[in-house]
Amino acid sequence: MDVDLAAFRLHALASLTTGKSGSGSTGLARGVDFLDVLLQARGARQPETTASAGMGGLLAGESSRVDALLTRLEASNRAFLQRYNARVAEIGDEAQVLGRLRERLAELGASSKSLEAIPETSGNREIKAALRDFVARYNAWDAEFDPYFERGALLDGNQAGDVARFSLRREVGSIFHGAGNGGFAKGLTDMGVKVMSDGQLGLDEAALDEALAANRAGALRTLDNMARAFREAAEMLASDGHLLDRRIENASRAIAWADENQAKVEAEFGPRNF
Repeated sequence: MDVDLAAFRLHALASLTTGKSGSGSTGLARGVDFLDVLLQARGARQPETTASAGMGGLLAGESSRVDALLTRLEASNRAFLQRYNARVAEIGDEAQVLGRLRERLAELGASSKSLEAIPETSGNREIKAALRDFVARYNAWDAEFDPYFERGALLDGNQAGDVARFSLRREVGSIFHGAGNGGFAKGLTDMGVKVMSDGQLGLDEAALDEALAANRAGALRTLDNMARAFREAAEMLASDGHLLDRRIENASRAIAWADENQAKVEAEFGPRNF
């Protein structure tokens, strides 16, 4: 930022000193210091000597031109400061939401343990209740964060958040938790669970009843396979050093820097800071 700021200031100074003030002149009249003209234009200092009529006309013209340029520079600085403050606030919101998403990930992964190693002696009512509870928890998690991923929303295009959502959705819908692993060929799909178009999970309890009646051991194995993979995925996504954690850490560092340097930024780009 220091390099760009220096270039910006040099450009501003050059703009103020390149206007023609007379025939054959490429700057201010000889003997007139730029600082004197600038301070005269801003009303910061009164002339120390009585200028001649010709010099008075020169200063009047330069004053008008400098004032117009300063007004444009101030508008540009004000627009930059507004965009800067808005972006800092957005990064802060992002860090908070991703932090909450990470916490919910860990909670959701832990809750899936209720589907692991369900005893074959369990009744259908108990099995259905456990699956129903998991589906409800998943849908609550999805509904809580889905608005942040809509087009133009806070986490739209956020890679860390997208990876987390995709990974969990993939584990629920994967056929590999059934086929070849002692479960149903299409995983939870064969048990009435499917991912809806809006990302929510749907549960067809009639299909679940049929699956339990047809192959109880296969149904329990499918639930166990999915639950273990889901929990492991959630634990990895919420772990220290993973993509989500790094994104939160980077955002937090950016906010800390902004807080520490806010006064300097406002002093540099605040009103009439020329």
